Amino acid sequence: MLLEDDVVLLAGGTGRVGGPSLRAFLREGASVALLSRTRQAAEETIATHARGAAGRVQVVVADLLAPEDGARAVRETVSRFGRLDGVANLSGRGSFVAVADSTLDDFMINLRGFAVTNYNLMLPALRHMLAQDQRPGARSRGRLVVVTAGSSRTPQPRFGLMGAAKAAVNTFMLAIAREHKADGIVSNALVLGAVATEAAKDYLDAQSFAAASTPEELAETLAFLVSDRSSGINGVLLDHNAREVD
Repeated sequence: MLLEDDVVLLAGGTGRVGGPSLRAFLREGASVALLSRTRQAAEETIATHARGAAGRVQVVVADLLAPEDGARAVRETVSRFGRLDGVANLSGRGSFVAVADSTLDDFMINLRGFAVTNYNLMLPALRHMLAQDQRPGARSRGRLVVVTAGSSRTPQPRFGLMGAAKAAVNTFMLAIAREHKADGIVSNALVLGAVATEAAKDYLDAQSFAAASTPEELAETLAFLVSDRSSGINGVLLDHNAREVD
């Protein structure tokens, strides 16, 4: 199994992609700390996606806009499971508005909702990973992965502010990889195209929906990236476009 005996902290795990990711991590042998802003959302996700494995899931209620919540999430994970091997961040909140129609508040919503929340999670996770012993036989000390978006490279109309914030997240993850390449830390960003969720049917035509990544495809990729087998992929903005190849 990819994640046998590993401990993974999953943020944003109660959304449309988070549930399949939780299921994939558990299937591959991980114990999972599921971070959510509400316990109810986390428990509903566990009931749907962690049947038979709920004993390997720890609910962590936290708001990553607060730095102390990110640090506490790491502490609670380590207190329950003894260590932290991987972090997968799917969380984020943004405001989608054309640049000319935007305000500074719109821009700050995106910066806080994506860049600040990611910083508040990854920094304490990184510090803990640097301090913990590397597992015998492992190639890496810990793996950090965040999901960003294609608009961080080529922003689509109304997605420019989000793209700018996600681009900051990309750079932050690359900085971790370069600063700690000799310390056993693996840090990557998974850059998404469209994802074929039910909500996407409202804005994707049939052909685009068929070409988009499924939540399950994304979950499988995340499971690999938070595993020690991904240690040869470090400091990368990895495109996840499924069949969107034109």
